[in-house]
Order: sequence, then C-alpha cells, then structure tokens
Amino acid sequence: MDNIVKKAMQATLYLVVVCLFLWVLLPEWRLVAAGVILGIAASAVNALLLRRRIEYLGHIATRSGKKRLSVGLGSRVSMILLVVMIAYRFPSHFNLIATLVACFFVQYYAWASALVNSIRNTRRKE
Repeated sequence: MDNIVKKAMQATLYLVVVCLFLWVLLPEWRLVAAGVILGIAASAVNALLLRRRIEYLGHIATRSGKKRLSVGLGSRVSMILLVVMIAYRFPSHFNLIATLVACFFVQYYAWASALVNSIRNTRRKE
C-alpha cells in the first residue's frame, strides 16, 4: 500500500510540475493548468486521508477495543466540494472541468498502479 501511494504522489508531483510549466509558457492554458493543480491538491489530500484511515482500520483490527467513529468519507467529499466551489466561484482563475477531472487523479493512478502490480505478480508466479 505504501509503495502504491508513494508512486501516486510522485506522479502527482510530476504532473504539478508539468502544469506549472504550461502555466508559465502557454498563457492560453493558464486556466486549465491552474484548475488541474487545484484538483490535484485536493486529490493528494484525499489520498493521504484515505491512507491514514486504512492504517487506522488495520490498527483497530489487530487489537480489540473501543472503536472511534469518524467522518472519513465526509472529510474527503467535503474536500472535493470545497475545491469545486472555489473553481466555480473564480472562473477567471480556474477551469471547472479541469478541476473536476484532476480531483480523482491520485485515486485513478493508484488503482492503475495496483492493477499493473497485480498483473506482474501473477505472471511471476506462473
């Protein structure tokens, strides 16, 4: 799990750097680049929150005790809503569609990375 999240965060950083270059070099793409950066920031925060939640559930599963209730899903959904509201409120700074698409970048990248790792591991065992 840590390896997949680490790869996803590295890919996120690379995409942010590419978007910064687009923002600087191509003024007509500034809104899209800024929207992608905003969405990726929310996606990265959500991935870290989800990772922390999974580690917590693993800790709870290994020991018996009182389970603490939290709003894990609520905080992740709230993060996406906040970012979308920012992009909607400031259309002169952010592209809304680019922001929405980028909000799920880390999760899709982690899923694809896990799928590739699973296929590689299956082929090694044969």
